[in-house]
Amino acid sequence: MTAATSIRREAAISFVINAVLSLAFFLGLYSNTGRTLSWVEPDGLALDFVPQSLAVALMSALVPALIARKRLGNGPALRPVLLRAGLFALAGACLGAVLALLASAAEPPAIAWSTALVGKMLYGGLLGALVATLALRPLLATGSVTTRKMHR
Repeated sequence: MTAATSIRREAAISFVINAVLSLAFFLGLYSNTGRTLSWVEPDGLALDFVPQSLAVALMSALVPALIARKRLGNGPALRPVLLRAGLFALAGACLGAVLALLASAAEPPAIAWSTALVGKMLYGGLLGALVATLALRPLLATGSVTTRKMHR
């Protein structure tokens, strides 16, 4: 199996997992009220980008890389994988902070609950797929991995 195929598969898996996790956390924070949500107080929808981005970036860099490392057998040492995941988490938190600041400064009108839900799911999924792709590229640069599937 080529590295590109493995990366595409892991990116797709990461998209689905992070979209579902974003759904779960959104429901935990905002319930199923169906009301409009404000970007700032009292709902703080903008501020939620920080923990969401940090968590998605960390797990999307760490889990696929650890799985790939195991599949490679003699893959890279654990420390670089962990450091890279930490850097992705930091970058994710910074991205979330920038998005929160931009959304807060722009003072957009309240958004429908369903629109916010879909937006947060898409954001989590897309960020997860991007990070998984970026995290796996250097790890799988050799071009092929074992034929065993990289399921989580």
